[in-house]
Amino acid sequence: MSNMDNCSAVIFNGDGSWERKDNFDIPKPPEGGAVIAVEAVGLCHSDVAQLNGQKHVPGEVSPTVPGHEIVGRVYDLDPDAELGVKIGDRVAVNIVVPTEPSDSNPFGFSCYGYSFGLDEAEGLWGGYGEYMSILPRTQLERLTDEISAEELTIFEPLSNVIAWTSRIHWSQKMKVVIQGPGHMGLTFAAMAKQMGADKVIVTGTSEDNHRLSIAEEVGADFVIDVSNEDPIEKITEITNGIMADLVVDLSSASLVPGLCLDLVRYGGDVIWAGLKDREAVPVVTDTAVMRGLTIHGGAGGTNKSLKEAVEILNTKKFPTAPLLGEVFGMDQIDEAMAVLNRTASNDAVRAVLSHRHK
Repeated sequence: MSNMDNCSAVIFNGDGSWERKDNFDIPKPPEGGAVIAVEAVGLCHSDVAQLNGQKHVPGEVSPTVPGHEIVGRVYDLDPDAELGVKIGDRVAVNIVVPTEPSDSNPFGFSCYGYSFGLDEAEGLWGGYGEYMSILPRTQLERLTDEISAEELTIFEPLSNVIAWTSRIHWSQKMKVVIQGPGHMGLTFAAMAKQMGADKVIVTGTSEDNHRLSIAEEVGADFVIDVSNEDPIEKITEITNGIMADLVVDLSSASLVPGLCLDLVRYGGDVIWAGLKDREAVPVVTDTAVMRGLTIHGGAGGTNKSLKEAVEILNTKKFPTAPLLGEVFGMDQIDEAMAVLNRTASNDAVRAVLSHRHK
């Protein structure tokens, strides 16, 4: 920070470039809103897409201050705020906030880190800033002080997983296959085991050795390196030929959605949640028809799932530490993006941006 009234933030220009700006005014609370001192924000591959101008959120704009997996402290509150929190509370911020429809965004909601330009108020509407504005009607959920903010940024992936699993008829005899050991896949594996799944199986490639070891640490019963083993044969063996009750695609590989249909039992469920950058993928739809499968699209979480995720994290029984990954500062965005792009010298399950407030 340059002085007590200014703060710093990273800006994504939407053309593959980013810049740090150190003379943002610390926001004043919007009417009925608040200001958050951001402690940490989790990063994911959608940040890479956003950096390069690939828009996938309604009303998305560039340039903007990005960051949507936000943990911070309530720094200031408007006197008329009714957000259920007080100054000093550590909170998780729901990315989605109701807003008035406009010509550029007719949907009636906006997303922190995506939908707000630099010309709106002080321009700080995402977790890559040391501070950010919070609108009225934003869902803020209080988080424990006994786990680091960096670890707690897993709340958003966990919220997504809870929303997806809420659609599934769950039982303790469930056999679950998760394809893709990224931070979402590993979070799913940990949650599936906590929900009592009988067998949790995580697949990856020979490049995923570190991530597959983390999968075992957070509860996976089996891991499969598909570079060296046939996943259909292995899952046939593990399930005595019945196949899995639920198969989840959390990979970027184009063959995985179709493979899901070969790994799931008759009458089972499939969740497609791994984005493929809008590329067409090969799928034999007859398999879904003939097996009577139910296919779910894995979008984001809900208000209810976010609340449940925070409640789980506040018990301090969810494996946040092994799911932390690497922590970066504001001047290390290129290094963080390299981790997300898997071009860094060391692999990591996640990347987190941390702010150190004076």
